[in-house]
Amino acid sequence: MLGRTAIRFVTAADRRELRYGLALLAVLVALAARIAAVLVTDVPLNFPTFFVAVLVAAMVGGLGPGFLALGLSAGIAWRFWMSADGSWLLHTRESVQLGMFVLCGGLIVVLVEAMRIAVRSGLAAEERFRSAQEVSLDAFVILEPVREAGEVIDFRWTYANPMADTMRPLGTSSLVGRRVMDVFPDETGRDMVQRMVRLLETGGPDDIDVRRVIDGEERLIRSSGVRLGGDLAVTFRDVTQERRAAAALRSSEELFRGVANSAPVLIWATSARGQADWFNQAWLDFRGRTLEQELGEGWLSGVHPEDRESGLEAADGAAARREPFNVAFRLRRADGAWRWINSVGAPRFDESGDYRGYIGSCFDFTETVEARKDLEDRVAERTAALQASMAETARAQAALAQAQRLETVGRLTGGVAHDFNNLLTVIVGGLDMILRRPDDTARVKRLAEAALAAGQRGERLTRQLLAFSRNQELKLEVVDVGALLDQAEPLLRRAAGEAMTLAIRRGDAGVRSRVDAAQFEAALLNLVVNASDATATGGEISIVVEPVTLAAGQVLDTAPGDYVRVAVSDTGAGMPPEVLARVFEPFFTTKEVGKGTGLGLAQVYGFLRQCGGGVSIDSVEGRGTSVALYLPATDAPATVVAANGAVTPPPGRLDGVRVLLVEDDAAVREIAGGLLRDLGCAVTTAENGVSALETLEQGVAFDLLMSDIVMPGGVSGVDLARSASAHRPDMAVLLTTGYAGERMDVAPADLPWPVLRKPFQVDQLAEVASALLTEREAVARGRRGVSVAADR
Repeated sequence: MLGRTAIRFVTAADRRELRYGLALLAVLVALAARIAAVLVTDVPLNFPTFFVAVLVAAMVGGLGPGFLALGLSAGIAWRFWMSADGSWLLHTRESVQLGMFVLCGGLIVVLVEAMRIAVRSGLAAEERFRSAQEVSLDAFVILEPVREAGEVIDFRWTYANPMADTMRPLGTSSLVGRRVMDVFPDETGRDMVQRMVRLLETGGPDDIDVRRVIDGEERLIRSSGVRLGGDLAVTFRDVTQERRAAAALRSSEELFRGVANSAPVLIWATSARGQADWFNQAWLDFRGRTLEQELGEGWLSGVHPEDRESGLEAADGAAARREPFNVAFRLRRADGAWRWINSVGAPRFDESGDYRGYIGSCFDFTETVEARKDLEDRVAERTAALQASMAETARAQAALAQAQRLETVGRLTGGVAHDFNNLLTVIVGGLDMILRRPDDTARVKRLAEAALAAGQRGERLTRQLLAFSRNQELKLEVVDVGALLDQAEPLLRRAAGEAMTLAIRRGDAGVRSRVDAAQFEAALLNLVVNASDATATGGEISIVVEPVTLAAGQVLDTAPGDYVRVAVSDTGAGMPPEVLARVFEPFFTTKEVGKGTGLGLAQVYGFLRQCGGGVSIDSVEGRGTSVALYLPATDAPATVVAANGAVTPPPGRLDGVRVLLVEDDAAVREIAGGLLRDLGCAVTTAENGVSALETLEQGVAFDLLMSDIVMPGGVSGVDLARSASAHRPDMAVLLTTGYAGERMDVAPADLPWPVLRKPFQVDQLAEVASALLTEREAVARGRRGVSVAADR
């Protein structure tokens, strides 16, 4: 680029030197002419030849060379031919001549420069005109009239730009210099000549569409002409394709509007500014309004107020991204009804890719919405019915499960009654013997210990029966499976019956698992009952406890890992394969009608799955059955389960403790009061909750409230404890119960106060009461400390 700039500068400098050189040459030529004139005449004029030099220099070089030639000419004439006697002074006449020469020469230089500028401007304008016409998309021609006898008979092209040349008929040469009738000798040429004659007479301008047949094809020409002096200047363009495209577009638009107006769906269109600019007839009929009323934002008056903002937000967001959209809203119909409309829109662009707005259609899907709502209502109704049915089924299953348990309890009734009679024999006989000889201390102690041990065995047996027969949720805790089996052994032996041999084998090392102890005992009882039913008199039932490690897939639906295996086996009749395949199905039983619910093994399977374990069964006809329970093993410490209900000795006496004892049973009230007095307590008794509340309202201070849970009179022990805790927060509360059953609104384990089970011994009572009082004292000290800190 720098090189090109340098070349332009060099070229300009060379041209300047050439112009000044020509000016100098012109002056030299004039000087030579002047010298030649001296040789011809004695009195030659001084300036004529120099005028020519100045004129030539100005014409060729412009102002600079012109004035240079004028100055050199004046100096030469002055120095060599006008000084007097060779001096530097001039005579007056010569001075005037020299001044006139300089003045006239200067005017010549200025006039010549003005002529040069005008010529250059004309040439530049002509050059620009020709350059523009060279690239023009419009054809441009200049036509001069051809006359005969003073009448215009034709026109001749004196100029035609390249675009005009491309529109001449095939086989003809350039238009310039040719007549119109020579190029178009047919009707096309005659029409052109007639039009040009009218244009020449009127002077124009005119702007018309004319049809011309060129090369046998009818073409539409857009022509604009004007008179230019005695000639005509005409601009024209072939708009055949443009007009055809416009006609096709109009036809397409008319077709689209016809189809759109006859379509059953609602169709709309918007401008690039987002204003609605067209709706089809279906829309107008739906709305019951005119097109003018709906255009712009008029259609928005029919959109439900609750849907307007959300619908416009979704549509505007899509329009900002030039993306299709799909929105749903409610639109008011002509009859005033709100109808659900689904509007689908897509952006539209012209052939150059410019955005022109959106076009879309709307569908009335109110019936779909109503049908969906009706379906949802029916589904909700059916779901509620199904849930109610499921709840009823669950209650029925729970009832059947409870019936299964009670059936097992019924099987145990005879044996349990026998055990209780034995225990009562020991207790009653021992007390009778004590009363007969109360002075024999050793004998009284021995008989009392035997009666106490018998009572503890009865209490344990009662708890096991209650835990087995109650309806309760699964409560997982870590237990020693062997120790739990030892506790359940009396019930298991009664379930097996005296005609069977029950063998329990377990290792010395304790194996622990996280299970519900009561549910586990119930599962074992179910299995022992089933084994007893399937085994003939004199048969054997065995229970084996051992740790095992299962591999993947070894037991169905059981993950690999460490387990405690509890296998219940019998030497009974066994089961055929078709029965064995269904034993875990609910309500499936092989027993006679009325002798089985079919829920025993199903309950066992469900219990094991809840614990995270599994169950397997093996049976061979004629050789017996073995059911193995797999309980997940754990290393966590086991919850201590006392075999006889004994606890650690009491921490000490309860001297001076004020106790309000509430018990409806007089004998129990007497025994409990005696135990408290033996511990050193001051005891006040009440026979029910109502009388206890009256005592508390009298303002008597008590350290401990000890109340039975189930009592007559409408105020239970729980109600009494709640009232006492609200009004006497500094008083400890201890509840007792033999069996609360279904008469409590909350389980004993969920109560905020400790519950002491009946029958209880003095050491148990002392330990629980002492712990409560110690806790109460600690809380009281904490309150006093906070109060002192606040005072400081």
